[in-house]
Amino acid sequence: MTAPLVDIRGLTLTFGGDSATPVLHGVDLQVARGEILGVIGESGSGKTMTGMALLRLLPGTATVAAEAMTFDGIALPGLDELQFGALRGVRLAMVFQDPVGAFNPSKRVGWHFHHILRRRGETRRAANRARAVSLLGEVGIRRPEETFDLYPHQLSGGMLQRALIALVLALEPDLVVADEPTSNLDKLVEHQILTLFREMQQRLRAGMIFVTHDMAVAAALCDRIAVMRQGVVVETGTAGQIFAAPQHAYTRLLIDTARRLSEGPAKRAQPEPEAGSVPLMRVSGLDVTFPSAGGRGAFRALDGITLDIRRGEVLGLVGESGSGKTTLGRTLLRLLEPSAGSLLYKGRDIAHTPEARLRGIRRELQMVFQDPGGSFNPRKPMHASLADALRATGLRDRAAIASRISGLMQRVGLTDRHAARYPHELSGGQLQRVAIARALALEPELIVADEPVSKLDVSVRAGVLDLFRDIQAETGLAMVFITHDLEVARYLCDRIGVLRHGRLLELGPTGRIFADPQHTYTKTLLATLDYTMSGKHFGAGGYGPDGRA
Repeated sequence: MTAPLVDIRGLTLTFGGDSATPVLHGVDLQVARGEILGVIGESGSGKTMTGMALLRLLPGTATVAAEAMTFDGIALPGLDELQFGALRGVRLAMVFQDPVGAFNPSKRVGWHFHHILRRRGETRRAANRARAVSLLGEVGIRRPEETFDLYPHQLSGGMLQRALIALVLALEPDLVVADEPTSNLDKLVEHQILTLFREMQQRLRAGMIFVTHDMAVAAALCDRIAVMRQGVVVETGTAGQIFAAPQHAYTRLLIDTARRLSEGPAKRAQPEPEAGSVPLMRVSGLDVTFPSAGGRGAFRALDGITLDIRRGEVLGLVGESGSGKTTLGRTLLRLLEPSAGSLLYKGRDIAHTPEARLRGIRRELQMVFQDPGGSFNPRKPMHASLADALRATGLRDRAAIASRISGLMQRVGLTDRHAARYPHELSGGQLQRVAIARALALEPELIVADEPVSKLDVSVRAGVLDLFRDIQAETGLAMVFITHDLEVARYLCDRIGVLRHGRLLELGPTGRIFADPQHTYTKTLLATLDYTMSGKHFGAGGYGPDGRA
């Protein structure tokens, strides 16, 4: 019998000293060369921590122990940092859930490729550039030559994740630990990226640990699946076995919840507003052009956007990464100033209102960001950040603030223990839930939610979407919901706008968009639903050699 590429037995992980917090409890995982092992489970189940422990990427407060932990026959615990460093970044690689932290913000994207390719022995800068531009194009970046010369902050979250995946492809490692690598990507590009992962894995006979909350991706891409809950592997089997005949009750819960969201009917649109009624926000001919910088010309991110946002509705924005969804959301809240057009909020044009005069309405316009990690003070526990938001509403009584924080945390599926933690002590999904709680604390008129459930596991996602619905029914707030997940858009949104290359291609009631799309691009997007939990091609996404689950 061939020895596995990775063999983990009895892995335990704790954080802290005397009051140690156990995170992993005797985890056993094996990955064969040329195999993709999917790891699924709720946020905080230990999926990411397992990969981080394997690659020695945990902070100094972590204590890792294992009965055995080997890579290609090498006992990893016995290696010193210099020896382990010769493996990590060459034969071992990780694609993080949050791509921002993987890039040096002071260096251009191209610098990172030069750094990686030098480790592979290629020192010719022209050859490195050509290889990098080719890979950036392969992962779906429209202008790879320009992107090579940009800084990380100049890319959207989805574009940055694609650049990170291209870096890993350049490295050509023996093992890739991929932590939700496509959670920020639209479905069209996701298919392309996963196909690239599979092709790379087959070409190199590489192993892969693929952490995901997307059941359809796990079914189509992974050879085997391990299900984790509360730091324990509760079930392991082939992808076909897990989805056809799950044995553990928790596995059945995950699958059933995903199917409920996938099979749900389109949300019924609100009645058309009466003639002459004033929408909460009216956008007319909105343009956003970023000026020339770093040797590249001006870039038109939004081109003539015209739409209304009605009181009490959820308006969904869908489209590929880089289509302008996030730029539009930020412009609606005047985090960006438009280059042209009008932005009427409650009848008042705020398109070019000075910042000092916007302060009076900032509380009414809130955003839940795509990357929650960058929106919290790393030196403050979560309850302090929530308290700051509540004090902005005029609340001063400490007991009332503490009670409100407790209630907010419960509403988003967390506890007071989570409120006492710092941002780095929460998983990506937990951090996003706190971000949602903070936005709700201000009781806004409009929330722009930028992929607010993209990092949540399936068992929590439906609950958070239901939470948004309940709060909207209670308060009548309006929401612009940016998502690449068409199932989520269908489940939550009253109307949907489809963006591409900064233009609004189609806008209409959710039911009509899904039943009778008018634009060719919309039809192409909706075709990806065939590969979801309720789709006719579920489990055969085309990523593998035989299209099987």
